[in-house]
Amino acid sequence: MTPALAPVPEAPADIRVLLPIGETGSSPLNLDLDRLLAGRLLVQGSSGAGKSVTLRVIVEEAFEYVTCMIVDPEGEFGNLAAHIGATTILAGDLSNEGLTAAAMRARHNRVAIHLDLSGLGADERITKAAAFFTGLTECPREDWAHTVLVAIDEAHLLAPHMAASSRDAETRRLGVATLTDLCARGRKRGIAPVIATQRLAKLSASVVSELQNVLIGLNVFDRDVARAADLLGMTGSRADDLRRLDPGQFYAIGPALSSRAVLTQISASITPHLGATPALLGPADLTAAQTTDLLDLAALRDAGPDPRATLAAGRGGRQLDVFLLDPAA
Repeated sequence: MTPALAPVPEAPADIRVLLPIGETGSSPLNLDLDRLLAGRLLVQGSSGAGKSVTLRVIVEEAFEYVTCMIVDPEGEFGNLAAHIGATTILAGDLSNEGLTAAAMRARHNRVAIHLDLSGLGADERITKAAAFFTGLTECPREDWAHTVLVAIDEAHLLAPHMAASSRDAETRRLGVATLTDLCARGRKRGIAPVIATQRLAKLSASVVSELQNVLIGLNVFDRDVARAADLLGMTGSRADDLRRLDPGQFYAIGPALSSRAVLTQISASITPHLGATPALLGPADLTAAQTTDLLDLAALRDAGPDPRATLAAGRGGRQLDVFLLDPAA
């Protein structure tokens, strides 16, 4: 027998939920959770800028007010899931239809979910995430009141700006369409996506265009600096400030954050980040003979296909990609 759901708590209409996520000088930076629901959020910065920690801080502050779902391409948020009491789903264990059904049931029952996409190939990762997003957006109208914050790390892996090859184009279109739909139709359906990405150039522009609130951290490449500065309304030499930010420093702007771009130091997270860069470790002290034995090179000489045949096949595949991507073709 299915247990009855607990009543949905309703905050008074005149009370806003403000989540403290950082400091701007001597003042706190608050994330307006109600306005986030209407405007969504982009967290962008180069590797090491502090995007994943920022996602953690937002979820740690929000989970008592709204159901949180974490979409985790690299399997780095298991401890955050445990902290907020979220149920981990290994995406590889369920079919696409099963993931869609799981997302719909989770919304109906207001269950926090951690979707672990690690260990999947690039195409499968996109299709599994797309199936989950479909369940969130296609849930019955009566479940729209069950508001949900969807924190998505490394979103460029799920909705890339460009396909790696002609064979990946259809999968890319699926990923872009479902994530764009989640952002575009999410407001009326009670969904607040928080999307993190390393580079704006890697994430589909149609997804970025749906995000009204932004946190922009360290950027290195000219193309990313130019696009990030445009989002922040920066001009001229001010854009170069984005190249000099420290980890955890983000410019914040948007209806849920600030009416003008303000430099913010994001607070430390309660749960430690599991995706930190490993410390340097030197090579093993082995002789050439020891290495040969350790790698069992003698047994590998006769293993595997002829590398010349593999190279020829790769050249043929690239030639086919060039042909198929040619507008005339």
